[in-house]
Amino acid sequence: MIIGDELMTSDPIMYKTNRDAVNEIYSEYLNVIQMDHPVQSVLVEARNKLLNLWHYELLILQSSINQWKMLLNDPSLNFRRGLCAKLYKLKQSDIMKQLDLTSGAVSNLFNESTKPIWPRPFQLSVLFEHPWQLVNYEFPDPNSYHESPEYFDDGVAKKVHLKDLANERLKVTSIHGYVIIDAQKLFQQELTAVTGRWVTTYPEFDYFEFFLSNEPLIDKTLRETLQKPFPESKHMITTYRPFKSLTKRALWVIIPKNEALPSYEGMLHELIEYREKTEYHKLKS
Repeated sequence: MIIGDELMTSDPIMYKTNRDAVNEIYSEYLNVIQMDHPVQSVLVEARNKLLNLWHYELLILQSSINQWKMLLNDPSLNFRRGLCAKLYKLKQSDIMKQLDLTSGAVSNLFNESTKPIWPRPFQLSVLFEHPWQLVNYEFPDPNSYHESPEYFDDGVAKKVHLKDLANERLKVTSIHGYVIIDAQKLFQQELTAVTGRWVTTYPEFDYFEFFLSNEPLIDKTLRETLQKPFPESKHMITTYRPFKSLTKRALWVIIPKNEALPSYEGMLHELIEYREKTEYHKLKS
């Protein structure tokens, strides 16, 4: 932990100080990982400092596309998986439930780099929102990163209509993937079914993210239409997707859970002011 919840703030001066502290941890890691022959114990310590960060501190690091790519290109599969789990504040019990695994099997995912049997590699990709090979293979093929076949595999994502998404949120205990079969009602530029996820692991807010092939037109009609399946939403962003083409976009519909938390304001501030390739839109006050 660097910032700590009691110090998480949207005050511009203090927030920059906090961000600098997080980025210093990243810089220490970068100095080690780029050595020709890093000392293993030093590398482990640098990785552990990153894994000890809070979820909102890792969100700071993910604001930089290249910075996050560097972290997720680490040769350690255990580290990649651990970083993704920490970013989304996923507990062992969450992963046990979503992948239908025992606690021992989940421990092996993060300690022994085991590859679970199908369809769990795709389920893990949906949980982590990163290419399936990147979070399942020690030596992934970068050519596999461009597409997202995992949502269409049996047993991985649920097929739903837009009108069902609000009720689905009540059923999700961590993260769940969907194929929205009538998403063209919202996004007319999309020619095929749209995929997405409910992310409910943060204490600050829940969000649904739609995965789109292009930047959507954010106009009054779209804002009003989004209020129907997401009546409690207050904020929306369009942003990049890790390891995808920059033309592919994620649209987050954000629903506050605890606006009194300092980290709530801090996370919004990070998304609005610092996250690269991101546009912010207010849905309601």
